[in-house]
Amino acid sequence: MNTRDLQYFIELVKLKNYSQVAREFSVSQPTITQSVQRLEREFQTTLVNPDRTHREDMITRSGLLLYENAQLLLNQLAVTRQTIERDKLKQIQIGIPPLIGRQLMPVLVRDLDNQILKRLKIIAKGSHDLLREVKQGKLDISLIASLEPIQVAGLDVQQITATSFKLIVSEDHPLANREAVSFTELADEKFITYDQQYIHQKAFQTYCKYTGIAPDVAVYRMPDVSWVKELVRQNEGVALMIEPAVRNEPGIKVLTLTDQVPIQFEISLVTQHNYVLSADEQQVVDVMERLVF
Repeated sequence: MNTRDLQYFIELVKLKNYSQVAREFSVSQPTITQSVQRLEREFQTTLVNPDRTHREDMITRSGLLLYENAQLLLNQLAVTRQTIERDKLKQIQIGIPPLIGRQLMPVLVRDLDNQILKRLKIIAKGSHDLLREVKQGKLDISLIASLEPIQVAGLDVQQITATSFKLIVSEDHPLANREAVSFTELADEKFITYDQQYIHQKAFQTYCKYTGIAPDVAVYRMPDVSWVKELVRQNEGVALMIEPAVRNEPGIKVLTLTDQVPIQFEISLVTQHNYVLSADEQQVVDVMERLVF
């Protein structure tokens, strides 16, 4: 089957006009007609109704079924081409959110062979952007942070590890002499919030919803975790954060949240469905699977 025939047919379903499709692809109208005829012979069915009285009746049910699946097929072929081109470069391209990368990179450098490290290219973006790039086929392998298990058609997902959210306060804050606190006690606190790219922001909103409180929110939408930590250190507010991100952080106290809120900071390995790891990629994945937060 010629993929060009599928491209012609998809456009015909959209435009419902042979002449317009021919102009779109800079070919003759008979070329489009012959293309449809080849597809009809291939599937042994009528795709375009020859007795239609309205454009809306132009495509048969078989044609509509082919249209829906042809789009999926062409998209998967495009993804496959991108994957093969990346493989030709012998580059190991992995998506890692910055917050996870700070914990993972020392482990990768310690445990991976130098030849693999030289070819390792880290794509450092927020989890939302990385997930979109894997779905679009621009990226084959990525670690993704989420609040709940990832379920996306066309992707294979393996949970690596998970950790709970904590409250961080300045060592000068009155709560610094505590080891644990309930979120319900924080109604009068001023929270430093995150840019929407961070799932910490969604976690904050979830805690508010489940506990029924609405703390003051400082007018900060920090685009970087280090900025949040510095504002907390300066006692300009408190914030939610995962403990590994502030481990051994001077001037900051980490408190356990005692509320039973059903979310965690989950880290998953996400790949295109049925993606075949190379031997070197498998070594990188083996190291990432040992990640413990």
